[in-house]
Amino acid sequence: MSVKKILFVCTGNTCRSPMAEIILKNKLKLAGIKGVRVTSAGTNAIDGDKISKNSSLALKQMGYKTTGFKSKRLTPMLLLKSDLTICMSQSHKAGISSFPGVYSVGEILGKDVLDPYGGSLSDYVDTSRQIEDLCNYLLKKLIDGDIL
Repeated sequence: MSVKKILFVCTGNTCRSPMAEIILKNKLKLAGIKGVRVTSAGTNAIDGDKISKNSSLALKQMGYKTTGFKSKRLTPMLLLKSDLTICMSQSHKAGISSFPGVYSVGEILGKDVLDPYGGSLSDYVDTSRQIEDLCNYLLKKLIDGDIL
């Protein structure tokens, strides 16, 4: 069985896409699903940044650990190696839509994930809950064999 690769994309790779990466990895582990590799990147990311403080706090409130995360810039190679790329907004997808398997959260759930950057902890918690809904949807699809 080959490893399937899911890539989450946002702007800086310090808020939304790392939250999605961490949540989905955790859900896959708890469900005992192997053979799926999850990563994230940002269209304007700086390699090596930490996850934002409020993203980390929001995830911690939900029971997720964020230690060891380092941001990375989105590259054509990352896109080509991914089986499924999920962009947090339509604007992220617009720049990379020529690559195969690229979708926005809005296409999947009907609403893009707004950037909480600079907002309150409550904004980050709301964002993390929306991302958890996305990850629950993806997990169900993976279990049902509907994606990848």
